[in-house]
Amino acid sequence: MLRSMSTSSSSGLNEAQYQAVFHRHGPILVLAGAGSGKTRVITERIAALVERDVPDHAITAVTFTNKAAKEMRERLYKRLGDKAKGLRICTFHALGLAMVREHAALVGRKANVSVFAGAEQKTAMRSVLAELKLAADTDQVDRMISRISSLKSGLLEEHDNQLTVIREAYDALLKQMNAVDFDDLLVLPVVLLSEHSEVRAVWSERARYFLVDEYQDSSRIQYQLVQLLVPADGNLTVVGDDDQSIYGWRGAEVKNLFQLERDYTDLKVVRLEENYRSTGAILKASNTLIAHNTERMGKTLHSTLGEGKPIRVWASPNSEEEGRRLAGDIKSHHARTSGQWDAYCVLYRASYQSRAIELALREAAIPYHVSGGMSFFDRAEIQDTLAYLRLIANFSDDLAFMRAIARPRRGIGSKALGDLGFFAMAEGCSLLEACLKEELEHKRAQALREFGDMIVGLEHQFKHGEPDDAFDAVLDITRLEAAIRADSDDQEVADKRMGNVLELRRWWIIHTENGGDLPEFIQHIFLMAEKQDDDPSGRVRLMTVHAAKGLEFDQVYVIGMEEGNFPHRNAVEENRMEEERRLMYVAMTRARFVLTLSYSLTRRRFGTIEKTSPSPFLKEPDQSVLRWVDREVDSEDAQEEAEDHMAAMRKMLGLD
Repeated sequence: MLRSMSTSSSSGLNEAQYQAVFHRHGPILVLAGAGSGKTRVITERIAALVERDVPDHAITAVTFTNKAAKEMRERLYKRLGDKAKGLRICTFHALGLAMVREHAALVGRKANVSVFAGAEQKTAMRSVLAELKLAADTDQVDRMISRISSLKSGLLEEHDNQLTVIREAYDALLKQMNAVDFDDLLVLPVVLLSEHSEVRAVWSERARYFLVDEYQDSSRIQYQLVQLLVPADGNLTVVGDDDQSIYGWRGAEVKNLFQLERDYTDLKVVRLEENYRSTGAILKASNTLIAHNTERMGKTLHSTLGEGKPIRVWASPNSEEEGRRLAGDIKSHHARTSGQWDAYCVLYRASYQSRAIELALREAAIPYHVSGGMSFFDRAEIQDTLAYLRLIANFSDDLAFMRAIARPRRGIGSKALGDLGFFAMAEGCSLLEACLKEELEHKRAQALREFGDMIVGLEHQFKHGEPDDAFDAVLDITRLEAAIRADSDDQEVADKRMGNVLELRRWWIIHTENGGDLPEFIQHIFLMAEKQDDDPSGRVRLMTVHAAKGLEFDQVYVIGMEEGNFPHRNAVEENRMEEERRLMYVAMTRARFVLTLSYSLTRRRFGTIEKTSPSPFLKEPDQSVLRWVDREVDSEDAQEEAEDHMAAMRKMLGLD
C-alpha cells in the first residue's frame, strides 16, 4: 500500500483507517469498533472516491436514520464543497421511495405515490377490517399492522389464512389509493430489481460504488436489496460492528455480517481496533465481556488514552438509595471539577427505571434531560392521578377538573362541560363548585353532582382518614385504576403503568410520614415536575441503552445491574443472551473516563419488594479493572468516594 495515495485532508488516519478509505476495487467490510472513527472513515472514503474522479451519480451511500444521513451529507459538503451536491446519501427507505417513484407504473402506482404511516395507515387498516366484518378496535388495528409488517419483512411466515386475506385486501386498498407503507419501500424495490432487468441495470450503475453504514442493523430484506444492487465482485463498502448489533427485536440480523463472506467471496475485511474514546480499563472490561459471545467476528479494542481509573461497582440497599448515591456522586464531582452537567449520563435497560433517579436528581437540584423516552412526570397515568389529587386539594383548580372528569369517561361530553362553564362564570365560582350548586339545571346535572360529591368525599378522606386508604380510594372510587388497565395493550403494560402510579403513592406515604399534607405534596410534586425544555445541553442525560448508541460521555452510570433486569428475564428465557451482552457492551463503551456499574440488593416490582442478585454481566469482565466499592468498608475506593464528597461539600460552603 502506498501512502502517496493520501491527500492532505486525510492525514491523521491510522493504518487500518487508511486501508479502508483508499481500498481500490471489490467488496470491503470495515469492522469498526466503538469509538474507532467509523463516521470519519466512511465520509473520507466517499471523498476519496470523488477525488479519484468516480462520477457522483455512481456513488450511493445508505444508513438507517435521517439524522445520520444528514450528518454524513454535512460532513461531505464541508469536505468537498459543491462536488458533494450530486451524491446520493440517504436512508434505505428514502432509496426505496426513489425507486418506486421512478418506476411507479411497474408496481401499479403513479409517480406521485403517497407514503402512509401513523394515522393514515391505521385508517386504511380500520377500513379493511370493517369491510371484512372483523373487529376494528384500536388494539386490533395496531396488531394487524404489526403482523403484516412482520410478514413483509420476512420475520413472520404466512400460515394464517385470515391474515393472508387481510394482507391482500390491505395491499389492494393501498394500491387503489396510490399509496405505500414503509415496509413497501423495501419490498417493492426488491420486486423491481428481481423482476425487471432494465431497472436493475439503471440502479446498479447508480450503485457502482455502494456504501452501507451501521450494517449490523440491517434486516433480511435490506440485505436482499444490497445483493440485488451490487454483484459479488462489485464495489460494496459495508461499515458495521457485530458487537453493537442490538436491534434484533425490530428485525436487524447480525448474521448478515457473516453472510457477506459467503456471498462476496473476495471480501476484504479491515478491523478498526484503535479506540479514541475510552480509557484502557473501560476497554479491557468491555473486551472481556463481549468475548463471551460466540456469534462474532472478533476484534480487540485498545485505547489511545492510557489505562485510566478502574470501573466502580456499587451495591445499594434499594433503588431509592441507588438514586441518592448517584445524585450525590454527580453533585460532589461536579462541585470539585466545575465541569458541565451534560458530561454525565445515566443508562438503564428499561425506561421505567428512570423514576427513582429522576426523583433523586430533582431533590438534589441537578438539571437533567430524559432522552429517548418520557419523563416519569409526563406519563398519562401520573398526570391523570395528579389531576384528581390537585382537584381534591384545591376545588378551584379548573384545569385539574377538566382532566379528572374526562378520565375515565363519564358520558359528560364537551357540550355539557361548555354549559357548565357558562353557569360557573355566571355564578362566579369554579367548575367543581358549580357542580354542587342546587341552581344547576341541565340534563347532565345528576352526573355532574355525583362527580362533585365524589370529590368532596375524597377530600374528607384525605383530611381525616389514613393516607394509604385515601390514595387507594382515588384509584378505586373514581374507577381510575380500572381505566388505566382497560386502556393498556396487555397485562404487562397495565402492570408497568400501575407500577408508576404506585410509585407516586409511595412518595405520598413518605410525605405524610414526615408530617406533610396533600396541598404541600401537590406543591412539592409541581416543583419536581416543572417542565424542562427539549434542549439536553447543560443537563445530566438519562436514557435507555438503546437510545445511547452512537453517543459518548465523560462519566457514565449504568444502573439496575441485577439478574433478570440486565440481562432482561425475557431475553434469558428466549435465549437472546448474546444480544443482551452486546447491549451491555454498548452501555460500557459510551464512557470516556469514568464508568460506574450499580445494582440494588432489593428492587420494587409492581408494588412488591423483591430480593435481587447481581447481574452475571458484572462477573464476566476482567476483574482486575473492576473495584467492588462496597465489599470492603475501608476499601480505597469507598474512602476516596467519601473524601470526594467531603471535599465537594467544603468547596460548596466556601471553606477551601
